[in-house]
Amino acid sequence: TLVLNMPRKIDELSEELTELCHRADDPDPILHSFQDKELLRIGVRDILGKETIIETTRALSDLAETILVQLAAVQHPPLVRRLGVPSLIEGPRSGQPSRYVLLGLGKLGGREMSYHSDLDLILIYEGDGRTMPPAGSSRWDTFELTDNFHFFSELARQIIKAASYMGPRGRLYQVDMRLRPTGKSGSLVLPLSEFERYYQDGSAQLWERQALTRARIVFGDPEFAEHVIRSINHQIYDLEWKPDIADEIMSMRGRVEAAGSKRDLKRGFGGIIDIEFIVQMYRLKYGRQHPAVRQPNTWLALDALHEEKLINAEEHATLRSCYDFMRTVESRLRIFHNRSLDELPEGAEDLEKLAKRLGCESAMGHSAGEVFLQMLEWHTSQTRHLFNELFKRER
Repeated sequence: TLVLNMPRKIDELSEELTELCHRADDPDPILHSFQDKELLRIGVRDILGKETIIETTRALSDLAETILVQLAAVQHPPLVRRLGVPSLIEGPRSGQPSRYVLLGLGKLGGREMSYHSDLDLILIYEGDGRTMPPAGSSRWDTFELTDNFHFFSELARQIIKAASYMGPRGRLYQVDMRLRPTGKSGSLVLPLSEFERYYQDGSAQLWERQALTRARIVFGDPEFAEHVIRSINHQIYDLEWKPDIADEIMSMRGRVEAAGSKRDLKRGFGGIIDIEFIVQMYRLKYGRQHPAVRQPNTWLALDALHEEKLINAEEHATLRSCYDFMRTVESRLRIFHNRSLDELPEGAEDLEKLAKRLGCESAMGHSAGEVFLQMLEWHTSQTRHLFNELFKRER
């Protein structure tokens, strides 16, 4: 039954999906029908105005996380049956199974996914070692024993394949692992020690530290997850602030804008990235003294910046309303075209349809599309003005 009168909590989603997949030989059709049902519920509530944009993006993120957790839970046991249990060879937990976490970054990490957002992931495992037959196994020769790196690389590949396989029902999610250390050329998985070394020895670029400010554990052993988050906070917030960090972020923003289209809501002038970069700059500068601003969600981080008196009430209200507006436009674009889209339509007719979906009406001789473009120009100009002002102030 499609329940529209109230939002659903992530625990409720998880319980339902776990029950549906219990003992299923092929969970793929179950996952797709569950996703379709929930996307319909979220989309209808969104279009009917029953949810704010922050609530809609949270609901989409919770749905993605629920499916991702189920995929990870389903992929792990067959791998253990084939390769054995990854075990640690050194440290206080030597001989124990190696734990791991899936780290969500970007919109998944911030719990602010839109329709058709990618899943940005990194898999971090506890440490190196070899796989061992599970306790009580009598036949060692039935296992293809290997090292931990190979085991977790296989696990990551299986999760990506299950999530992004394009079957008759389409794909569940596009998975993006490019935010991992060393990007596309790097390993799909990393032991924690190597992850830490990458950030401590100066190899990490500034954009990688920015990306980490939105990190959140979406799956894994709770105790190891706490350890990983403490480590991440150390990599980001112990960085000594220098004015050239602000300059470098501004320069990076300029390059992103120059490479994109003027109609790009995300990368264009005064677009979504302006506000995300403002928040990331503040997290890097003040996250150590003001732990409240470490919040990976952009809206909640803006609230924390205001509460900690790092931005004033007017700056907070403007940034918040501009972020609301642009994320709502993005949402309407994607739900209508049913694909990942950040560019405004070129044709006047399509622009008119988008404007009406956003509640714009013709006024004083201007079409709804023209009214929308005026609103957009106001929001992007306000955003860019604050971007320049705040970066200048915080250098």
